[in-house]
Amino acid sequence: MNLDYVIEERVIERAMATYPDIKELVEFSTPVVSFGYPSSAQMVTVGINPSSLEFLTAGKNKKILPADEKKLVDLETLGVKSPNALDREQAIKVIEGCYNYFNIKPYDWFDHLNKNVNSYFKCNYRDGSAAHLDLVQWATDPVWGNIEDESIKAGLLQGDVDFLRYQINSKKFEVIFLNGRQVFDQLTSHKIVEAEEAETVTYSTKSGKLLPVTFYQGQSQNGSCVLGWSRTFPGHHISDEALPGIVEKLHNHFARFKK
Repeated sequence: MNLDYVIEERVIERAMATYPDIKELVEFSTPVVSFGYPSSAQMVTVGINPSSLEFLTAGKNKKILPADEKKLVDLETLGVKSPNALDREQAIKVIEGCYNYFNIKPYDWFDHLNKNVNSYFKCNYRDGSAAHLDLVQWATDPVWGNIEDESIKAGLLQGDVDFLRYQINSKKFEVIFLNGRQVFDQLTSHKIVEAEEAETVTYSTKSGKLLPVTFYQGQSQNGSCVLGWSRTFPGHHISDEALPGIVEKLHNHFARFKK
């Protein structure tokens, strides 16, 4: 791992936070404070929360990733079972794993963002010019959209909102990209950024249905350009034929509002 990372006390504090006592928390997981190193990134993308596949295998019978497939520093790596919280030394190891994420075995979920969003701004996760943040730093199973208990979601969002505010306003980024409506709603409702709906266009789903997607524009408290849209990448719902067209519309939106 790169030991040159500067790890702020606020990040260590977050990594040492008490584990939420919920059944939806992914087994063996640790808090994912970021994907990549935000302090040196020119831009950040923002999503909802980490996938269970950052820690577990795919399929119905999920198991902890074997040593040669691990993407992050998990509880098995730390030699810890069912912690209430990580100690300082453990937290620093976890943070270093997050900062070094794109140098290990990054999940291919990030490829769409890298290709269709980051590349427009000549940024890339793999060279460190882009990094990814989440509203919630805990991985959940089931995925966020399938968590039935809304109070669980609300509690996780509220628990991490102050850390996200710290991350977003830690520096002036060239671009902050909001990947989805819930990201837009959370950041604007808590006044972490000031952004608004700019325009709405349509695209074709894999079933041939036309659906709207709304583009966002605004700025953070310290002047970072904020752009985004109401859908999410990767766009499994977007047909292969429609993807180039919707990406072109997204890039036109970038050109219109990124000065």
